[in-house]
Amino acid sequence: MPLLGALALTCAAHAQTDLTPETLFERVAPSVWTVRTADTEGRPLTQGSAVVIGPGRLITNCHVLRRAARVSVGRENVSYGAELEHPDTERDLCQLKVANFSAPPVTIAPPESLRVGARVYAIGAPRGLETTISDGLLSGIRRNERAAFEALQITVPISPGSSGGGLFDAQGRLIGITSFGLKDSQNLNFALPASWIAEVPERAQAALAARNAPPPVAATTASAPKMDRVFEYKLTDRFTGNTQTVVYRLDRIEGDRRIFNGGDRVETADGKVETNRLGAGGELDLAMPPGGWVSGTPEVGTSWRLDYSLRHADVEISMELRARVVDASTVRVGERELKVVRVTLEGYTRRLTGRHVSFGAPYKASALYAPALGRIVRFEAVAKSQIFQVDESIELVDIRSE
Repeated sequence: MPLLGALALTCAAHAQTDLTPETLFERVAPSVWTVRTADTEGRPLTQGSAVVIGPGRLITNCHVLRRAARVSVGRENVSYGAELEHPDTERDLCQLKVANFSAPPVTIAPPESLRVGARVYAIGAPRGLETTISDGLLSGIRRNERAAFEALQITVPISPGSSGGGLFDAQGRLIGITSFGLKDSQNLNFALPASWIAEVPERAQAALAARNAPPPVAATTASAPKMDRVFEYKLTDRFTGNTQTVVYRLDRIEGDRRIFNGGDRVETADGKVETNRLGAGGELDLAMPPGGWVSGTPEVGTSWRLDYSLRHADVEISMELRARVVDASTVRVGERELKVVRVTLEGYTRRLTGRHVSFGAPYKASALYAPALGRIVRFEAVAKSQIFQVDESIELVDIRSE
């Protein structure tokens, strides 16, 4: 009897820790805020949610902040400006910093407390409806081949605006960040494990250090090219109007191979790309097919298929395109007049963000390719889905020998 009595008391104590939905909402809702982003001119871009994790610190999904020039967090007619402090784009978790912000932080549940079948609650701003609560079940714990967390599968509804919101257990502890759902699938939604949040600053700093690492020193035996060495492009995000300069610098020539930017890009003389570890050129670099978009001297009227998949640090890209050379003309770059062919690329793209579920969209692009240079002088691309958006152009604006 003493043993049975002890078990009964344990079960009763456990039951008492479960909060009613009303109490849970009152306790944790003040820690969930709405995120709004805008471009450089203050025009609204996207909306999502964020969870307070410490004094002046909130966590959200990185895809909520994509292409944003301004970020704010708000709740009940109160708004604060926010800045991105630590981006972990590979896991799609970004930490925000807000000055003079005193909202209460959440308590994070230990990973070992997760139980498939347990009731869970999501609080966020689906479709802009602030501090909305919904419930469901933890329907699965998804792990990778090393048995590490990948995602929490839940039956809680996920809508645009829910991204970055909090997923809580019945004790009001944070267990995940609601992130995405599968389109055309019923009750198949996902959250990122809350245990990842503590790792965001360290992972973000490591990624920044890797990007800023100096390129390897060129071998002294490599020949120093005496030719066009610097190709300067202007990249424009046509959705926000933001522009930036992108430079491809020829370091050396090794036989038929041209080594750019410390080996991060290697081309052949006819424009075929053998190595491409750059992402500075936006879609031109990130979505480039093996071998490059165009090479050689394509003739007007020719067409070909481009079906491929590739992966960068924070996104996996699949493309199903039809390329066609539609016409030839000339363009001027600085003082030079170049013969170019125009290649259209149309089809479909899928993007897997944060190593989880993919989203697709129709894809249209156009490339002006100069055979004499063996490179594209202008590239435009458009693709839009509920999660990602591409609307950008990149244009060669200067060629020089230094």
